[in-house]
Amino acid sequence: MADTDSNDFPPLRYGLLHDLVGHLLRHAYNRAYAAFETVFEGEGLTPLQFMIFELVQQNPGVSHSDIARAMGTAPSVVTTTMKPLLSEGRIRRATPDGDSRQRIYEPTPEGLAWFARIRPLIARSEDRLTAALGAEQRSELVHMLRLLLDIEQDRDPGPGASGQRAPG
Repeated sequence: MADTDSNDFPPLRYGLLHDLVGHLLRHAYNRAYAAFETVFEGEGLTPLQFMIFELVQQNPGVSHSDIARAMGTAPSVVTTTMKPLLSEGRIRRATPDGDSRQRIYEPTPEGLAWFARIRPLIARSEDRLTAALGAEQRSELVHMLRLLLDIEQDRDPGPGASGQRAPG
């Protein structure tokens, strides 16, 4: 990862870069990745794998294409990222009634136990990422990012949802 979770920017002239949302989001993403790696060290888990398992846990029977769309990535990225979760038996692949072309996923009992153990660590990762912000600022940042991404805040999470907001 190019950035760490430190605030060290070299003493360069940045022109308009530090006023560009995209530039700042890239650095924020790098910092988020570094915080995640620090907190989840030794778990053999990437942020994308965390996202996939959270989606599968919250939506048993979710399709491959829905996972890709929810993550904002290509189905091939989901395929590659999901391979360890499948091979380790944390998620299982199934086919919906009579349609062998479509893939759906559900967590295994072993996967649910594993995720119940590690899922609470995401709060430490988020706290590490947003340590420079107060509670109101953190809430406002999440609110602004949801507005930017046109994510509805008060959507019904559907059956089986925990009622918790998604990390990240």
